[in-house]
Amino acid sequence: MVPDISIGPKADRFLLGVDQQSYDRLTRKIGELAHKPHPRNAKKIVGEEGVFRIRVGEFRILYSLENNNQTILIVTIDKRSRVYKR
Repeated sequence: MVPDISIGPKADRFLLGVDQQSYDRLTRKIGELAHKPHPRNAKKIVGEEGVFRIRVGEFRILYSLENNNQTILIVTIDKRSRVYKR
């Protein structure tokens, strides 16, 4: 079963303000998470319970698995310099 993807408000706002090329790269990577929720480059965020990150160029996507891995919640997306300041 492929998990549902839910995009949080911070991530949604970021996606609305990014250029088209970056938007395409980020949404493609988010779509890939549905088929492989733990890709090889996923790292667990220290100090955050159940939150992982993947790198997409200069951007980071922070996400968590909810409802027994049936939903992927995209917590936030931002540049590396800002994403961890939550």
